[in-house]
Amino acid sequence: MDIWNLSRIQDLLVQKGIAKDREAADLAGWVWEECLGMEKWTSHTLDPHVEHRINSILDRLQTGEPVQYIAGHTWFYGLKFKVTPAVLIPRPETEELVEWIYLDWKHTERNLRILDIGTGSGCIAITLKSLFRDKASLMAIDISTEALTIAVENARRLSQEVRFKEHDFLNEAFEALGQFDIIVSNPPYVDQNTSASILDALKHEPVIALFPKGEDVNIFYKKIAKEGKGIVQPGGAIYVEINEFNAQEIKEIFNHELWKEIDIRDDLQGSPRMLKAQG
Repeated sequence: MDIWNLSRIQDLLVQKGIAKDREAADLAGWVWEECLGMEKWTSHTLDPHVEHRINSILDRLQTGEPVQYIAGHTWFYGLKFKVTPAVLIPRPETEELVEWIYLDWKHTERNLRILDIGTGSGCIAITLKSLFRDKASLMAIDISTEALTIAVENARRLSQEVRFKEHDFLNEAFEALGQFDIIVSNPPYVDQNTSASILDALKHEPVIALFPKGEDVNIFYKKIAKEGKGIVQPGGAIYVEINEFNAQEIKEIFNHELWKEIDIRDDLQGSPRMLKAQG
């Protein structure tokens, strides 16, 4: 009978042209451990049902479907989050954004109020709540009912208290949300005219979370910069994830609205991916 293990999965990924080298090793780990629930260095004689499941996973990977959707979850800042095609898969640079906020504010004496715009899976808001604990109250908004359902479930699973609210930010801005010390957002910022390879890599993720409405790719940043000043408490700040190809233009948006101490930070790959502006 056939013996299956992580190495065999990796070989199949290479043979089928799904991945190679380090990427194949990482992806094999996801298939073996996260999708199938197997221990990393174990080998198994698998029944036909599990072999069929493996082949189905490989077929889905060949279409470009992210392995996190196949597994039904991903890991973010050490926490396990449910993900479906209704929400973006959190990226490492978003973890870096969360880390920036935490390091800036972990010693504050304030009782923080934090707003997460476009929460998706809830990863930013839930993680910040887990870090700040009783020092912070979190509100998270999204236009997508489906995304909010996932976010609420993630907060429940991770035992974190976050207030979620369905809210059309582009039309309602900060209406009836209150005052905040910190506003954070990873808004839609992908240009629909970007390269075909980038668009293809994103084809399984929710359009509403990737592409801003209309022709202005910076519309969310303009709305946040213009109307955010009225709800950020003195000494507070806004943190946003940004498009690396549009960093200086986004900085100028906040400059135009007279935000202070505007700082762009590179991610671990050396790309400008995060911006902070003081109120």
